[in-house]
Amino acid sequence: MKKLIILALSFYLASCATTSDSSNIEDAADSKSSVEDAATQPKANEKVAEPAKVEKLEEKPAPPPVASSMYDALNAAIKSQGDDQINKAASEILMQNPKDIRALNALAILNYKKGRYDASQYLLNKAIAVNGSSSELYGNLGLVYLAKNERKEAVQQFRKALQVNPQDPIAGANLGSIYVQEKDYNKAFLALDIAVKKGIKDPKVLNNYAVSLAATGKTKEAADTYERILKDNTTQREALLNYSILLIESMQKNKEGLDLLNRLKFVGAPPEVRDTIKNLENKAKAGLQ
Repeated sequence: MKKLIILALSFYLASCATTSDSSNIEDAADSKSSVEDAATQPKANEKVAEPAKVEKLEEKPAPPPVASSMYDALNAAIKSQGDDQINKAASEILMQNPKDIRALNALAILNYKKGRYDASQYLLNKAIAVNGSSSELYGNLGLVYLAKNERKEAVQQFRKALQVNPQDPIAGANLGSIYVQEKDYNKAFLALDIAVKKGIKDPKVLNNYAVSLAATGKTKEAADTYERILKDNTTQREALLNYSILLIESMQKNKEGLDLLNRLKFVGAPPEVRDTIKNLENKAKAGLQ
């Protein structure tokens, strides 16, 4: 089966709140032993060192809050997809607050689009250091690793995104697509099921989902998913081919499979699948005799 990977970038952050764990600290001075060693006690007239004076360190003032108008400018630039405008708006925010997550993420995406993957990786890691509870940041970092052909690291980042937010549809779609390519269909189904149930309608994601369903024995669900794709995308070539494979090889619905193959040939099948189509046609025609 022909399997595609869908890559998607998230421009929006769900939350900028950070969490921290707190624990109770016992003061050693308040927990005396029941038996004191007299040898450790100061003797008469023995000078006892005075406790060191600790000066209070001056706290650095927090950066002033970024004006909402600056975020409006950044959002407008992202919406218009103007690279220069995004760079200008994000840079102005970072001049006021170098740790602003939205601006760091926007610049990371901009660098990703221009193929500057190391710069994008640096910016995303800087943002994650500020807020490690954003699934979008981990998901975007996964895309950077994928672009650098570091698939293992990409999988780790997509999985971190889902650990932070188990309902992140973009991370689920991207992780599931990798698993489909690796033919790990059980994991692919679990990841893609998140994306589909959260409303992802991209035909490439749905095609990968149908592939994982078919490979894990969920034949009817796979067929229903292909029908869903072709209802709104009648010329979707991957769905036409994969659905015909499912109909002919798994469901023995040879006539329906031949009809889909004819539609695929009319649309224009890629050269690399022509032998697959020919074999499917021969199998379906033999089954009709």
